[in-house]
Amino acid sequence: MVLLTLVDGRKGIGDTLVLVTAYEEPLSFAEWLFIGKNYLDSEASYYPISEGYIGKAMLLNALNELAHGVDFNMVLSRYKLNRKGKKLNIIDKRKMNTQTIHEPSKSSIPSKKPIEKDASKMPIADFM
Repeated sequence: MVLLTLVDGRKGIGDTLVLVTAYEEPLSFAEWLFIGKNYLDSEASYYPISEGYIGKAMLLNALNELAHGVDFNMVLSRYKLNRKGKKLNIIDKRKMNTQTIHEPSKSSIPSKKPIEKDASKMPIADFM
């Protein structure tokens, strides 16, 4: 069970945070969208366009950069999200780790090739 809890943020009135308790379950797309909607609404209320801010567009711009292949750390830096003292806690339990922390030796590289699928033959998901 994933539990999403809305709490008041620290920025001021209208700022909302989403606390995620996942009990080692993956977030569903609907849960991820719920979190995203609340971040967008919070940014729009705290940085209103009517007062000269770009509001939720900054969050969308950051996501757009990631979608177009800009390095994650570059996006964090550009939007001043790489604060000292608060690091991302990531545990990677995938069998085929795509991030390299150090150069692996040839004997540690799995011999299996990644599975390639023809996207034109994949079913389209309907989230509505």
